Amino acid sequence: MHMTWPSSCVTSITWPHLTWRSRRSVNAMRATVESHESSLVLPPIKIMVALGKEDLSIKMSDRGGGVPLRKIERLFSYMYSTAPTPQPGSEGTPLAGFGYGLPISRLYAKYFQGDLQLFSMEGFGTDALIYLKALSTDSVERLPVYNKSAWRHYQTIQEAGDWCVPSTEPKNTSTYRTS
Repeated sequence: MHMTWPSSCVTSITWPHLTWRSRRSVNAMRATVESHESSLVLPPIKIMVALGKEDLSIKMSDRGGGVPLRKIERLFSYMYSTAPTPQPGSEGTPLAGFGYGLPISRLYAKYFQGDLQLFSMEGFGTDALIYLKALSTDSVERLPVYNKSAWRHYQTIQEAGDWCVPSTEPKNTSTYRTS
């Protein structure tokens, strides 16, 4: 693996960030090995990191054969995988084939106001670009607000006026007319 990291790029990376970034590198390694299994030398997977004023961009390039354009968005669907499905009881822990790696990776990126995009050339390889905020102050968690208004909403007992929810008071049926 060949990596380019700018000397001015000082950042703190937490374990979850490394985990979801490594999911993409596992895909790249598997695809490269599978598409070049008859070769004695495998082409490198290139990783380039660029720090701009707003974004920290990570580009991973492989020569794993690529994916047809019509399948790119499907790669971000849960349970869809280009890898063979792992067989139960097989030796070792499977690293691919469940269809969760790329969707979760994109979810993590978007959670921190970034993105994950794939650009592929069928028959050649794929570039994955991960965009994150350069400043940690720009990359904030968007949490729900819990204030007095929200507290009142959750404390209010809402009774439905139908037969599904029993009433605490008996209804006076003498006011109803029958024809």
